[in-house]
Amino acid sequence: MTLAVVWYREKFGELWVAADTRISGGARVLTDSGPKIFPIPVVCHENLTSTKWRVCKRHSFGFAYAGSTLAAMSTHSIASACTQNFAQKKGFKKPISVESVANLYAEIGNRQVIDMSSRQGVAEIQSQFFFDAFVFGFCPYENRFAAFVIVSSIAGEHFHFNVARILIGPGYYLPIGSGESAFVALMAELKDEPDAGVVSTLREMVRREIQTDVGGHLQIGIATKKGFNVVPVLDTSNGPGEAFVSFLGWDATSYKGLDGYTIGYSAIKP
Repeated sequence: MTLAVVWYREKFGELWVAADTRISGGARVLTDSGPKIFPIPVVCHENLTSTKWRVCKRHSFGFAYAGSTLAAMSTHSIASACTQNFAQKKGFKKPISVESVANLYAEIGNRQVIDMSSRQGVAEIQSQFFFDAFVFGFCPYENRFAAFVIVSSIAGEHFHFNVARILIGPGYYLPIGSGESAFVALMAELKDEPDAGVVSTLREMVRREIQTDVGGHLQIGIATKKGFNVVPVLDTSNGPGEAFVSFLGWDATSYKGLDGYTIGYSAIKP
């Protein structure tokens, strides 16, 4: 399942999420460049005439997952297509909430997991398609940051997702995935270090490879009052003077095919 963590950074007034980049298949590492953090584009439309619509609201929230890559990414693909096609009911003016979008992701995720699991043979593990996730960001409906965790659950023989609000505030963080316990233990071990925090702990966990399914690189997303972005990371793994801006471990500055543009105008140093 690997690891993703969401937390509030009081110093900046922002909601952050971080994850490793390793995707595994059983005991085998499939890639160390796997995306687990995505923006959720939200576009709301209002009706002008019987045939005319116009965009009336735009927002962006964040989505991050730990668990089945196939189920999580197919869920995000369908759900984010839906969030870009919201049609506002006549007479309704309020913005969409983060909670509503989280419940939409849970509904679509439930369908995807059940469909994939139902096609497995008797000897195969049904839980290979389970995943947990975060949906979060600055909520225009509540006018504050909001975050929700979507957790795989089995009741009897029936699968479903539980959706719960996450407490947001100084000192609070929530990890999900198979690396959850190891991450909490490492946070306690490193709490007296000068740069102690979520990012430094996750960086150290990835570096040490404390467990085989957490590794690769770091990826980071930031939600502000203006929206959500996946941000580049300043990679210094090659030593002094060799730093480069990266996404999922890829040197984004090495690509020169964007006319007069480069990739990344600021980066997070983990």
